[in-house]
Amino acid sequence: MSYIENYIKRSLKRITPYLIRFSAMSTMYNTSIGKEHSTTFADSDYNSAAYNAYRPMYSPRLYSKVYAYHASHSTSFSTALDIATGTGYIAKELSKTFQQVYATDISQNMLSSAIQSSNIHYSVSSAEDLSQFRDSTFDLVTVGQAIHWFNTEKFFKEAWRVLKPSGSLAMWGYSYHVINGYPTAQKKFSELGSGPLDAYWDPGRQIVANLYRDIVIPDKLFKNIIWERQEFDEKEGKIGNGESLLSDEWSVERVKNYVKTWSSYKNYMSKYQKENQQIEDPVDKLFEEFKEDEGWKDDQILSISWPFVLALAEKK
Repeated sequence: MSYIENYIKRSLKRITPYLIRFSAMSTMYNTSIGKEHSTTFADSDYNSAAYNAYRPMYSPRLYSKVYAYHASHSTSFSTALDIATGTGYIAKELSKTFQQVYATDISQNMLSSAIQSSNIHYSVSSAEDLSQFRDSTFDLVTVGQAIHWFNTEKFFKEAWRVLKPSGSLAMWGYSYHVINGYPTAQKKFSELGSGPLDAYWDPGRQIVANLYRDIVIPDKLFKNIIWERQEFDEKEGKIGNGESLLSDEWSVERVKNYVKTWSSYKNYMSKYQKENQQIEDPVDKLFEEFKEDEGWKDDQILSISWPFVLALAEKK
């Protein structure tokens, strides 16, 4: 059983009571995911500056795929909407191609660190309520690393409503990072996420770990639906299905700071800090082990890839 399968198994075990309680009310379950999201990334004490500094940047190849898909059925690149924009990385990239970009997030705290540009317009909004926008407003709607927090039934209806005829919806996400060439370190990273931090992941995390296989884009609203997945091949020790759409070269120090942006780490540390308990930082401890076992230094450069999923759909 792969580390992703192990993680999904543990996550499902943890949320089983909620699944039973809401088995006849899937919409309420999805809404509960949104509430969990709002208590993490929307918290006023969440470190949005660190999120801004250490989260991975999406490659030009990803945007090229999205734009090529949109151009296959539309000639308009006038307006775009990025939902759950966080600190605005996607919005900034869209602003290079679209005349006007609108970007929303449920967290004012995240938007306080957003990248500014004259043609980007930020506002606070949930993904399920886009009532501030008129029908048929946008050529493209994007969601990066966030659909797993949404009430998808409500979101897809709203995305369909605000898209222009033949407008495009693009969604993507990524799972645990892969340290290329260091299988032992890779195993320890997975053990961190499924070990001491396992109980502190937000409930939506197992959805992205499964690369959005649990999400169904309604064919009553959308057509020409495309799913593309690049998964970690445990036997080969690398990302399969071609080069990942999300890869980079980072210093050891940056990888450590990135792991500290995980919601599970934030939840874990917050719990003990609120209880005034002194605990050993599990991320610092792990990286001290890497320095001893792997000989890593803070400024050493590592090759990193992420299992990735991209979904594209055209408004009917």
